[in-house]
Amino acid sequence: MPKVPSILTIVATVWLSTTLWAEDQKQEPEAEPPFSFSFDTTLVSKFMWRGQRLTDGWNQQSAGTFGVKSFSVNVWTKMDLQALNEGDTSFLSQNPDFGGLGGSGLRGKFSEVDLTFSYAKELSKATITGGAITYIFPYTSYPSTTEVFGRLSFDSVPLAPAVTVNVDVDESRGRGDTGLYLELAGSHSVPLSSKHFKSVDISGRLGVAGSGFSNLCYKFDHSGLHDAGLSVSLPVAIGKGWSSTLFVSYASLLGGFRDYQYVNLPAFYRGTAGPPSSYADTVWGGITFAFAR
Repeated sequence: MPKVPSILTIVATVWLSTTLWAEDQKQEPEAEPPFSFSFDTTLVSKFMWRGQRLTDGWNQQSAGTFGVKSFSVNVWTKMDLQALNEGDTSFLSQNPDFGGLGGSGLRGKFSEVDLTFSYAKELSKATITGGAITYIFPYTSYPSTTEVFGRLSFDSVPLAPAVTVNVDVDESRGRGDTGLYLELAGSHSVPLSSKHFKSVDISGRLGVAGSGFSNLCYKFDHSGLHDAGLSVSLPVAIGKGWSSTLFVSYASLLGGFRDYQYVNLPAFYRGTAGPPSSYADTVWGGITFAFAR
């Protein structure tokens, strides 16, 4: 809305002119398409998941999402670009980083594929999202598993608080204890007066793990605060649905979980690795290119 002038005559003149122009230009609004599509690909220096450093090397993560009204389907993939298989020892004999034994480890392979089905409902000040995620691990010894999740977010509230609950309903139940993971998150955007750089976005998160999650991921019975993280990103508007984001992040495993971080396996086999807790703090970054319509 324009500022209101102090002189009544000017107000009346501007109002009348605007009204007549709006009536002359009035058109039927275009109906929004019932479906949406987006795609993004990210080059990232390490593979991080809930505070855990799972691959200590460059990887490419790509995702595509197709939505129909409030329903959406997402396919996410990770391709290892280096032969550093931190979380899995099944490819050590093929990994040139371990004593020059030859082969390429998981380099160039899609070592993870995630399928997410979700439904989102927008309320006056909040959004409720629920669905299921199936994790598939080709080429590795990890079994596939499925989580159900629910998320409550308040994007219009300062710091955009959000809470997400993930419950493993597959592998952890088979081990006698349902895997529960809770995430508390928030974010804030600092506007920038630039044509392409609209803002600097800052986000933080805190993760809490149940004993079922701990048993599934670490084979160790523990629950409590699991990880904390902070990320700073710089979105770049390219145009015609395209955008890019530069980001740098920090994550830390907390408490007793620090002693179960995957170590740097090449250093471990060379006898130069420190204790697991020395790898529990990670700084990484990358760049994302995205398209949406």
